[in-house]
Amino acid sequence: MNSQLRGVVNGIISGVSFGMIPLFSIPVIAAGMDNVSILVYRFLFGSAAMLAILLLRKTNMRVSLSELLRIVLLAIFYITTALATLECYKYLSSGIATALVYTDPIWCALIGLAFLGDKFSIKLTSSILLASLGVMMMTGVFSGDGTFSMIGLLLGLASGLAYGIYLILVPRLKVKHIASLKLTFYVFFTGMWLLIAYSLMTNGGVEEVPDSSCWLDLALLGLIPTAISNICVTVSLKLIDSTIVAILGAFEPLTAMVVGVVILGEPLGFIGVVGGMLILVAVAILTINPQKLKFIRK
Repeated sequence: MNSQLRGVVNGIISGVSFGMIPLFSIPVIAAGMDNVSILVYRFLFGSAAMLAILLLRKTNMRVSLSELLRIVLLAIFYITTALATLECYKYLSSGIATALVYTDPIWCALIGLAFLGDKFSIKLTSSILLASLGVMMMTGVFSGDGTFSMIGLLLGLASGLAYGIYLILVPRLKVKHIASLKLTFYVFFTGMWLLIAYSLMTNGGVEEVPDSSCWLDLALLGLIPTAISNICVTVSLKLIDSTIVAILGAFEPLTAMVVGVVILGEPLGFIGVVGGMLILVAVAILTINPQKLKFIRK
């Protein structure tokens, strides 16, 4: 397998594995665990797996105090994304919620337009319009059957916005020189302790895991859509262009939709499917650069 094909395969694995978050988190939510506790265990298992890989690679784990403070800021936005996504599952199907998180490139473009001096373009305008229409179709604005949830919509969009800010901050906080997997480990590890502190202040501490089934789900949540997803995306980014990796991220909402409908029994009508496709097209328009797709056409 040549390096470009390996990069594509790792990008697909990353997207598919990340799209499995609903498969392992929704049963634990249904068992009564609160979202903060779920994320503590997810980050615990995920950061432990990533640390094992980093130690096997003999990675220097030192970071400066200033870098640690920047990592704390990144962790705040990451856990905001994760919490909003889990909360969104209470109001919308997991496939729709994950598709809303996938709007982060649209939010990045809007933030660039509002604060970073970017200018309007046909590509940007068409992407925003398509994504807006897709979001409305997926969340039931046009259905008239009472399934629309404004709270769910706002939570999903907040999740995408928080992740968009996270992506914008990484190159601007002078942490880009830190190896991707090492940075991701510290974001998860720091986020875990922030969540523990929040849980101690609000609920008296992290909840106990109710049964062995939940332990298994939490372990898989930390390993598959957390550790494996981030390890694979790190490998993919080293082998192929980041634009291609972003496009392969479309496997994330597609996987979540399949999991939601086939395994979790969530409804997804024709309008919702069309809406999801519009969001994927909007993100593709915004991220695809034809010059960077030459290796696919060879």
